[in-house]
This record gives sequence, structure tokens and C-alpha cells, in this order.
Amino acid sequence: MRQRSEMKKESQLRQQKPLNLQELNLRSDAAVAMPATQAKSKSAKQWSTDMPADRWFPGEWEEVQAIVVTFPYNAYPAGHVGDDDYTADIYLPGMGMLYKWNDNTNRWQYFNGGWGAVDGTPDTTDYEAYIAYFSQLGSQYQEYVEYYQKQLEFRNVFVNLIDAIQHGSQVWIAVWNLSDSTMIKDIMSDAGKPLTNYRFIECYTNAFWYRDCGPICFYYGDNDEVAMLNFEYSGRACDDLLPDSISSQTGIPNYTTTIEWEGGNCLVDGVGVLFTSDAINDENADRQGQIYATGNSQDPVDYRTKPSLSAAAVLDSMQRMFGTTYVLPRLQYDGGTGHVDLYADMWDENEFIFSKYPDQYSSWTDFTIANNNINTLTGYQSIFGFNYKKSYIPFPSRDNGSNFTSQTTYDESYTRSYSNHTFINNIIVQPCFSPVVDGEPSAEWGRANLDSLRAAYPGYTFYPIDIRSFDGYGGAIHCITKQIPADNPIRILHPSTTWHNGIIHTASKNMEAIITNRSGIASATLHWRVDGADWHTATFIPGEDNHYTAVMDFAQAAMNEGQQGIVEYYISATSNNGKTITKPMTANQGGFYTFHVIYDSGVGIHSVSAEQVGQFYPNPANGLTVIDIDAITRCQVSVIDALGRVVRRDNLTDGHNGQYTLDTRALPHGIYSVRFTAEDGTNVVRRLVVQ
Repeated sequence: MRQRSEMKKESQLRQQKPLNLQELNLRSDAAVAMPATQAKSKSAKQWSTDMPADRWFPGEWEEVQAIVVTFPYNAYPAGHVGDDDYTADIYLPGMGMLYKWNDNTNRWQYFNGGWGAVDGTPDTTDYEAYIAYFSQLGSQYQEYVEYYQKQLEFRNVFVNLIDAIQHGSQVWIAVWNLSDSTMIKDIMSDAGKPLTNYRFIECYTNAFWYRDCGPICFYYGDNDEVAMLNFEYSGRACDDLLPDSISSQTGIPNYTTTIEWEGGNCLVDGVGVLFTSDAINDENADRQGQIYATGNSQDPVDYRTKPSLSAAAVLDSMQRMFGTTYVLPRLQYDGGTGHVDLYADMWDENEFIFSKYPDQYSSWTDFTIANNNINTLTGYQSIFGFNYKKSYIPFPSRDNGSNFTSQTTYDESYTRSYSNHTFINNIIVQPCFSPVVDGEPSAEWGRANLDSLRAAYPGYTFYPIDIRSFDGYGGAIHCITKQIPADNPIRILHPSTTWHNGIIHTASKNMEAIITNRSGIASATLHWRVDGADWHTATFIPGEDNHYTAVMDFAQAAMNEGQQGIVEYYISATSNNGKTITKPMTANQGGFYTFHVIYDSGVGIHSVSAEQVGQFYPNPANGLTVIDIDAITRCQVSVIDALGRVVRRDNLTDGHNGQYTLDTRALPHGIYSVRFTAEDGTNVVRRLVVQ
């Protein structure tokens, strides 16, 4: 068993490495079989240039019908499945590098010329038996005990993940062959987590990073049909076919682009804005495309060539597909991914939630990059005309609760992040970094951090999964999952009022929302209460372009002049076809928008004076410029050019954050008047030069 363990250990360690085509320079006369056409992933080719014009990419916090994952596989030369003397690396559908164990050298050597047909099976290794065997041999075999324990923990990540997903949506599990589904069902049942809400997708896999290789989904048309956008996934040709496989087996349209990009570097606000890092520029700057079978016995696999794209060309392509696109500097010590999902997240269309580097890491390069990126992101404006809000979640620790010793150590051995979780409707599957006992991390510091996460994402049910076996991989739960949006969405967009806006002085509060469904909206209701007392309701009145308005009248709560209170509220909407949804989605689990109000009859709120409005800085401006404005002032902002034309108009509600930020990059050079007009007609004008 010890020899078998060494064989398996070396094989698995080798398979964790990226595909290396230089190893395929076999210099062999062996016949090379071309991979057969993979009918399971055949779908009609549609290019991104033909995508429907009326499309929108939902945020990850919105409703989903399924989450796509896979399961760890063991690969073998065809005909040798389950034989520990043989192993393989899959490169192309059904084809790859072949190895056989040499007892004389105690090393793997090429088998049958080193290249040929590959088959595989889900990892059903009896790790408990290996652990028990080496444990009873004594401390000198502790290395093997720890190795197999980690392999068991690694597989359990997927077992626990699949189970957590099916509590919130259907789980779509990719398998090499549909017959493999029986083994996965057995594994789940043996773990006490039987499959109950699932579907299997047939597709060969190189690895399990489904966030990166999976499709970016969007809605289109009057009926909000679901479609997919398929990017090139570098090097891993089997994983690159995942969107095609999903499309061919579900009927979801699949649009393909030659842009190389990974889904972990995608963050959208759900209303036409994409945030990514400049890692996308590096991926498209070279001429190295996807791998393919050459038919040459000496070099059976090679890279295709592709045009090298400039950063400007990449940005133009992304904006054509997504809309407004912001490209941020990548982190330098994040396991080499350059992905935004390791430190940034959004929980609605207005607000980011960031992983906060501790001050002890202030000398780290990524501490500065992350802080600068956070300031940049929150300097941009949401669809409602105010700056994106922000809040923070903690940064994980080492196993003993201490800080990491250096950014290099963190980069090479850990790359832990709480931001790398997955939304599944009203559930969040959350990475944690200690054993999970009764649904909670066993480490005291882990439990405290989970409490902070629950406060940042109100109402969500958290499923923590110990992800330490992924240490050093550069990813966690988010990286190995992919959302498929729900059918028949009710879309609610709302300029939320939250704690981040400070205290609001008012006697009533106008609430706005944009609400749509393909069948139309039958009713929409505002639910609110003060200090946990009785709930009050107000009906949303429809206006033009699906805009709805409701009034929160604090007189209903019997508040007195000057009285303070904490307001909790949510929105519910029912479509004509009978579907009901809330915003936040977790309202039935206590997830509410919250703000602090002081009952005020309105003095000083409905007008604007010069004392309440500062001056633009910088001025002249050629990018972002900011002006301070009293946080209790609500007004309309009009940007007027030298000819008297209004070139931009924004609304500042009484819930804005005390600043107005204007992006002047889209404005022609010249002199502008920026007019702030209050509800009573008073106004203040500030002069701005754009150069």
C-alpha cells in the first residue's frame, strides 16, 4: 500500500500543475489518434456580434435557477480505468498524456507512446482506508496520513458544496459520461447528503475552475429569455467547451467571442456596468490561442495563433458586449489570478462589499492597490446618480488566528478570501478556514468573522465550507461555481437608503423603484417599520418607463418631532403571471434595508443654499471631480454647456452620501455650469472647466 500511495501521490501532485505542452514533445513514432468529435458539446455557433441588442447581465445576488459545478476526476489511459499502475492527463476531449508506473525506477513513464485515448472516473478513492492503514503504522508514516487526509478534505469540499447548492437551487453537475452519475449519487448518499435537486451535464473536464471557464449569462428580449456569452478559456480545451455543452443539452443560446477572459475577473452591477482588472489585457496581448490536436506523433498538441489585441481594442470589445466597462489594476499577490472576486463583491446594484486588508499589512503592495481600487470604484456613480456605497468584511487569518507573515507567503501558500463565496438565491455558500462543526467554523476567530459576514449580508443563510485544502490555489467557492439565472425574473431596481447615508431628517420618505416582468406587474408594495414595531405598508404607484413611487409616512408610526428611530424596509412585487419576489431577496429571513431617521417636519430639507454646496475639486478637471453637498439636501443636478444645453441630469435624494461625483471624460472640453435645484425651486450654480 505504501508503494501505491507514492504512485497516487506523485500522480495527483503532477495533475495539479497547469497543462505543459513542452512535455508533449514526445519524439515517438507512436500512432496518434485524433480526438473524436464531442457530440455532447456540439451547439450551433453564434458569435457575440450577433447578440440581441436589448440585453442585460444580472448581478450575482439576483435569482438563479441553477449552479454549475463538477466533481474531481481521476484520468486513465482508455482500457485501464481504476488500475493504479496507470494514470493520464486529459488535454482534449477524450485525449491526453498517458503514463504507467515503473517499479524499477519508482517513477511514472510514458505509456503507449505517451499520447492517446483517455477515460476517467469520479474520484471514489477510499481515503479513510488509507488513513487508517498508515495511522496504525506509527509516527514515521504521518506524512501519508496527512496527505490522504488532505485529499479527503479536498473531495469533501465538492460533496459539501453540491449539497449546499441543492438547498437553494438546482445543482448542475458536469460529468465525463452520464453513466458516471451513479457513482456521484452513491458518494453523496454515503456522505449522508443524497442528491435531491440536480441535473447532470455531460462534458469532459480538465479541472474544476467553473467560474473561469463557464458562460457569462444574460437576459434578452421582451420575455427576458436567458442566453450565454462564451469567452475563450486559455489552454484548457475541454473546460473551454463547457458553455457549448450546457447549450447543447439545455437549449440555452450560446454566443461566442474570441476574447480571452476568465469569469473570476467579472463583476457586474446588474444595470449595464462591468468591473474587471487589467489581467484581461495581459491575456489578450499575446498570440497564443487554444490548444488543438496537430495529428503529428512527435508534437500531438499545439497552440493556435490569434491576433494580439491592444488594451484599447479589448476595452472596446468589452464595452460593446457589456456596456460601461471599468478596468482596474490587478493585485500582484493573489495567487496569480488577477481576479476581482478575491476582494470585491456587490450585494445589490448600489453597494460594494470589500475584503479589508488589516492595517498590519499596510506595507504590502496589494494593500495599496486594493485601497486605491476601492476609492476608484466608490468614485463611480450607480444608475441612480449617486456614488456606489461600500462596506467591509474581515480578512481571514492563518489557522491559529495570527496574521500572515508576508505577502509572498500569503501569495504562495494561502490566498484566502471571504469575498470568494457564491450567492444561491437566499443562501451564501461561504469559504471558511477551520473545521465546520454544526454549521459553524470551529475556530473562535472564524466564528467571529462569520458573524461579521452575516451583518454585511443581512438575512442570508450561510453554509460555511472548510476550504483550507485549496490553500495556495488562488481561489475558493466562487471560483468553482457558475450561476444560471432564473427564468421569468421580476427585476426590482431601487436606490436603497442604508446606514451608509447617515441620519435622515424628514417626516416622510419618497421611495422609488424600477420594476419589470415579462408579463407586467400586478402589484408592488413598500413594507416598513420603525424600531422593530408593527409593519406598515404603502402601495407603489406606477409611472412612466416602469418607474414606481411609494411614500413612507412616519406619522403612521406615531413619531414625534425630533424623535429618532431605526427604519427597516423592503419591497415586494407580484407579476401578472403570479410570481412574487422581494428586494432584498432575503426579506422573509430578516434581510432588510436599514437607515436612521429623525422625525422632522421638513425645515431646511426642501431648499438649497450656497452654504450647503461646496466647490468642485479638481477644477479644471479631465476625469473625476467631486463637490461636497450637505447630506440632508435633496436636489436635481443639471450639467449645462456653454450653449445652455443640459448635457447630464442626476437626482440626489436625501439619502446621498454628502458628495456628488461627476465623470468629465465623456464631456467635450469647455466651460460648464452645474446647477443644484431643490424641490422648492431654489438653486445654486457652480462653474466647472473641463480640459
